[in-house]
Amino acid sequence: MSAEILQAVVDIVFSGYMLYLAPFLFLLMVVLFADRLIDLVTISLEKSTGRRSRY
Repeated sequence: MSAEILQAVVDIVFSGYMLYLAPFLFLLMVVLFADRLIDLVTISLEKSTGRRSRY
């Protein structure tokens, strides 16, 4: 019974709502990893100027 419910939910999400859900998931991913992205940008800027204070 639960396998059929899970299959129905997966069919509904991936058939109709994935077009609308994908940008939201991408935005959520960016928000979750924003601190790592900021750290990556600051490290790359420090490397380009020749100063390396963290690594």
